[in-house]
Amino acid sequence: MRHTGPVRTDHEMLAEKLGEARARLIAAGISEAEASVDVDLYARTILGWDRARLLIERGDGSPPELEPRFSEWIARRASREPSAYIVGLREFWGLDFAVTPAVLIPRPETEFVVEEALALLASGGPGASDDRSGGHAPRTVRVADIGTGSGCLAVALAHDVSDCRVLASDLSPAALAVARTNAERHGVADRIDFVCASYLQGVEGTFDLIVANPPYVKDGDGPALSRDVRHEPQVALFGGPDGLRDIGGVLETAWNRLASGGWLVMEFGFGQDEDVRELVGERPGLCLRRIRCDVQGIPRTAVVERI
Repeated sequence: MRHTGPVRTDHEMLAEKLGEARARLIAAGISEAEASVDVDLYARTILGWDRARLLIERGDGSPPELEPRFSEWIARRASREPSAYIVGLREFWGLDFAVTPAVLIPRPETEFVVEEALALLASGGPGASDDRSGGHAPRTVRVADIGTGSGCLAVALAHDVSDCRVLASDLSPAALAVARTNAERHGVADRIDFVCASYLQGVEGTFDLIVANPPYVKDGDGPALSRDVRHEPQVALFGGPDGLRDIGGVLETAWNRLASGGWLVMEFGFGQDEDVRELVGERPGLCLRRIRCDVQGIPRTAVVERI
């Protein structure tokens, strides 16, 4: 008897699986563009393929090694768990960072902290009182990363600057374990010291440069956060009733622990630039040199000098 129904071909099989997964994510409230990125990312990660191969191979049958992990990952994403936690990696500053629910997921705007810090180091800002033109080897610049989380700031700076020694502090032992993993991944673990501490308590000496991405979401703004963000550790998100508790704590630490001529580069939240100006002004010896806006023109990064 002649078959008159649709013929299932290999071309349909993988494409159909990916399409069904996208449709499930869209039904869960994820945008079509983001769902497409997620589905392709999961398939490529599980199969070890690059984008080009996935594009070519989508016309073939679904590889058996795709399951059951692919369906499990789609189910987790449909519950709005962030893709970075599902895959276990997030790119930051051109480097792959391991991430777990113990740490904040690195975000592109935090790269401005790295940019500003590297510009200061390249210009001789931190430690500029040393004479680097007389043939002597430059002294090691001492850097602190307060609330290191995944270690993205500490590792990026140690990766790009060979003559710095970084101290990375965090209150969470689980976060510090992730940060150590990332330091080892990128070959800089021998130049980063990890300390479980509030700010820099118990750490001796002063620093030439402090970097920080402190919690700055107001405690009452939790319900307004996306379902994805709510999966991230609250201790890394919320900064007290006004969102300024930890910003003030970082500034107080910089006031006490920066060497003369040292610098603080710190991220802050939407609409907090005037608060940052006021908090800096309350601390004689700190001078706000500039505020960097992100790509959307939102004030995002403070550059503060200890004078």
